[in-house]
Amino acid sequence: MFDGIASILIGVVLATNASLLARESKSLLIGERADQKLSDSLQHIAGQAYPDLDANGVLTVQLAPNQILAALSLEFADNLRAPEIEASVMEIERQVRVARPEVVTLFIKPQTAAVFRETVRRRFGK
Repeated sequence: MFDGIASILIGVVLATNASLLARESKSLLIGERADQKLSDSLQHIAGQAYPDLDANGVLTVQLAPNQILAALSLEFADNLRAPEIEASVMEIERQVRVARPEVVTLFIKPQTAAVFRETVRRRFGK
């Protein structure tokens, strides 16, 4: 009788572990968003780097427990020239690497706030 009860309890423990692992694996496979604190941190870094740009928002994907892909939407001032934009992008990337090493890939997309909001609305329904 005790063997039967122990077998059932072991089965319950294994089933619970399997369901937890399946849920975590699924969220990583379909690309869950990174923590909101990370997104806020990236926007803060971009906003502090240069006063001539506005950080519209960040889209993130958790690739692995310590690997994050981020896409940062920035609106640059109209009077900036290409070398100035390149320098600001390189400085933002450098600061992100220092402050948030878990961001393994950072894409920076120049676009207006309205275009970013529309993209997010279409993609996520918000």
